[in-house]
Amino acid sequence: MNNKICQKYNRKYIIPTYSATLAIEGILKSLDLNKQTRVLISSISCYSILEAILNANLTPVIATPKNGIIFTKNEIEMIVKKYNINIYIAVDQYGYYQEIPNINKLIVINDVSQSWDLSSLDKKKIEYNGDYIVTSLGKSKPLNNGIGGLIITDVDILSRFDLKTRDDRYKEYPLLEYYYPLRINYRKIVNKANRKVKRQRRNAKLFDNIFKRYSFVNVYRNDKFISSYHRYVIDISNEKKSEIIEILNKSKINYELEHRIKLTHLPITKKLNIQIIDHNQNSNYILIKPNNRLLNIIKLRKEMKVKYEKESTNTLY
Repeated sequence: MNNKICQKYNRKYIIPTYSATLAIEGILKSLDLNKQTRVLISSISCYSILEAILNANLTPVIATPKNGIIFTKNEIEMIVKKYNINIYIAVDQYGYYQEIPNINKLIVINDVSQSWDLSSLDKKKIEYNGDYIVTSLGKSKPLNNGIGGLIITDVDILSRFDLKTRDDRYKEYPLLEYYYPLRINYRKIVNKANRKVKRQRRNAKLFDNIFKRYSFVNVYRNDKFISSYHRYVIDISNEKKSEIIEILNKSKINYELEHRIKLTHLPITKKLNIQIIDHNQNSNYILIKPNNRLLNIIKLRKEMKVKYEKESTNTLY
């Protein structure tokens, strides 16, 4: 199918689904794999990804990136080799690019729900080399259609589904009706995504100019890549974190705290004896949302200056 999204990711086919979760589950079921197939996911992935693996009757393996956000290529290579991983669901967490090493026979599903229009620092387009690409079209995502998800691939996956079935997808052996039958205006949602990510990057630069002044704030950087900042991630020293949160609240800056209940901590992981690969990383991330108003960002700058005008300058990393 020739549309803007296929062109962006250099793929032949685009299949709309009711959600990105169903897109992942549909791909996994279409592969007709046995239960021993091991699927690697990050511990800070959305729970629905774990649910999709379990619904596909495959074996999840949950790992925590050493930096708490994104795996390095070396980490992925080590985990895949050591733990006999067959499939990796690679999430561009918070709009940061997840690099993938070239590993023979590893099936890769790129989940780009939180990212759009990523590139290298020298402005070269990023090539996703995964077998499948999925994205959400939910309201909070860059590609926003209000509802739905997409499978973007060179594989004619539609031939593997009975799109006419009306069976409940939770029955024992369903052929799934994942296909989203309504028309999607791809040009419109791409144009909206371009505008949204432009605003997110503008806000990220404004936050850079604020936080780079202070030695106790480290801004998370995905070294070689231009991110789309679904969340702008800062790491705060323990002694300053409560103060920064107070300033964010006073400035009416929208933010979230780092996920404390990771997939590794869910009761279901113990109940199902899911293999966990964890690291004792002690980050204090605050996830600033990209939808903050300019007036609130200006107020944040003033509040930071009043509180910490004597603090030393920090270098972004």
